[in-house]
Amino acid sequence: MTSTEEYRANAGQWSPRLSKTASSKHQAIFDALVADIASGRLRRGDRLPPQRAVAAALGVDLTTVTKAYSRAREEGIIEATTGRGSFVAIGAIEDRSPKVSFVAHDLSRNSPARLPRIDAAFVKEVSLAVALDASSGVMNYQDTGGNWGNRTAGSTWLARRDIVTSPERLVLTSGAQSALYAICHLLSKQSRNVCVGQFAYPGIHTVAYQQGLQLVPLSMDEKGIIPESFAEACKRSPIAALYITSTADNPTAVTLPADRRVEIVKIARQHSVPIVEDDPYFDLIPNAPAPIAAVAPDITWYIATASKCLSPALRLGYVVAPSVEGATQVAAALQALTMMASPLFAAIASRWIYSGFMHEAAAELSAENAARQAIASSVFNDQRFEAQPYTPHLWLNLPSPWRASEFTHQCERLGVITVGSASFSVNSPVVEAVRISVGAAASREALRDALAIMKSVLVGGRSNASRAMV
Repeated sequence: MTSTEEYRANAGQWSPRLSKTASSKHQAIFDALVADIASGRLRRGDRLPPQRAVAAALGVDLTTVTKAYSRAREEGIIEATTGRGSFVAIGAIEDRSPKVSFVAHDLSRNSPARLPRIDAAFVKEVSLAVALDASSGVMNYQDTGGNWGNRTAGSTWLARRDIVTSPERLVLTSGAQSALYAICHLLSKQSRNVCVGQFAYPGIHTVAYQQGLQLVPLSMDEKGIIPESFAEACKRSPIAALYITSTADNPTAVTLPADRRVEIVKIARQHSVPIVEDDPYFDLIPNAPAPIAAVAPDITWYIATASKCLSPALRLGYVVAPSVEGATQVAAALQALTMMASPLFAAIASRWIYSGFMHEAAAELSAENAARQAIASSVFNDQRFEAQPYTPHLWLNLPSPWRASEFTHQCERLGVITVGSASFSVNSPVVEAVRISVGAAASREALRDALAIMKSVLVGGRSNASRAMV
């Protein structure tokens, strides 16, 4: 008996080989299933092990496996029969063949619009900084958390957000993601449970998967995370931290109102839970509510970044810790992770903070986002969606009987890539929705074309979107 035949004979004991690069555990299980079907290790008609057996073998929650199996069933990869179990579907291998030969519009990455003035200014500043290297040292090693001058500039920038901090409490990082990783590493010593909204930024999924953290989903409504859900989670088990994007949440686009922020702070204090506030969009939104860190600086780890309000090319983040000791600890964690933030990028950001260009560029991006959101509003004027007028993404709720997996599949066949709600969900009931990144389009005209394609798929109806099973 060959190795492949042996594997097939024991398909009922199938154990996924999980990739560490997947955005979440359920995504890793789904990817492993697809890979084993594509390689022939699982064949059409093979019976899969019960979900509880897979969960036990991997040491994960049953809901994690259920989510992976459910997605596979929705996409026609597996079939389930009551009393018999789950089987690799007839036609599953054919269905996983490449869906499109081209991508005309990739609206999956939540990036800001490319503006020529910002790109040109970045190139000019890089050349200038290199020319001045002898006096500035931007081409050499510097302190992990940034030198004093760049920390001071960061403090000046964040003061516009009503965040008053000394340079000692501020640390420069290689973008917001490395900051999030280091902070979660520090806060999860006593508990592995991190509260998040039921739909959460993929970056926290990645951190949780890499560090073995358990994301605890909190119920959300049209105003964001519901405080009562947070309080209930704190009563059930020890919580290491609450992760929250308070302004223009990614993916739901909701901004948490000021009164709800106060209530969440009250609950966090009552249960001694630190708050990790990720705030990449604040500078884009006129009259945004004060950050949680401005209300409760002693329990909040605040993350700001230049990527969303300026350019992803400027890989630079700023962390304001609740204390000087906390800043020292996160700097030590970052030293092991990334050694230091780029001195070149830090120098450019500092110059732009003091010259006012940082504020001007954010205003330009805000206006561009508003124009693009207006296009989206005109295209989806008869649909339910959440959006902030000045931010680069929106959350489109799909009408019944659409499923997000089917909708994104049909859009991709026509050259438009978006991200379905399952990619953001944290073991919670699936809401059928997609995140559309309006800033990612090459131009306003390209955005209009992409959204028109999506709208044609949407109104065409699910009945016309079913996959051919041959």
